[in-house]
Amino acid sequence: MKTPTIGDALKYPFARFKRLFYWLWLFIPILGWLAFSGYVLRIIQDVIKGKHRQVPKFGQFWPNCKLGLLAWIISLVLVVIMMAVGSLQLFMGLWGMVIYYVVVIYISLISPIMIVQLAETEDLAKGFNFVRAHKIVFKNFWPYIIMLLKQLVVTIVLLLASIPIITLIFTVPAMSYSKQYLFARFYINVKKKPRY
Repeated sequence: MKTPTIGDALKYPFARFKRLFYWLWLFIPILGWLAFSGYVLRIIQDVIKGKHRQVPKFGQFWPNCKLGLLAWIISLVLVVIMMAVGSLQLFMGLWGMVIYYVVVIYISLISPIMIVQLAETEDLAKGFNFVRAHKIVFKNFWPYIIMLLKQLVVTIVLLLASIPIITLIFTVPAMSYSKQYLFARFYINVKKKPRY
């Protein structure tokens, strides 16, 4: 499978324009947030299955909520870890701060792959596979960095498209969909040539 281009990532969310409005689920407190979080993982699942021409349909509400809850659990655990390490600053001063920033950078690098693992398997234990996520990122470090740079360019382009404020209702969800698209495409490309 070819490596996705910036153009591919920019086109992906707009192939089915009306699906950009799925973000409106966020107006329903908690359940809507869970459902939309699960839907974002459904995007990853679709791309992993090779369906990367358009954003998928929203699907069923409750299964999306369940998947969203699993993603929230992973995110919450990672935030607690970062907060615990952040408390080292109180006891260790400068060294605690250095350790904190190293941990934050490390978690920022591997957490997207952990979410992709969760999306692929819908299994919380496999989502928490730190070792596998670490190997995927660090044994494919330069392709991963290039993918992150592509995400940055896509975000900048979509932010520039947001200058007329009204377009934010399209560009903000498009940024999220493009980000998941690039992570999932990176993941399936790495899985085809496993070096982890």
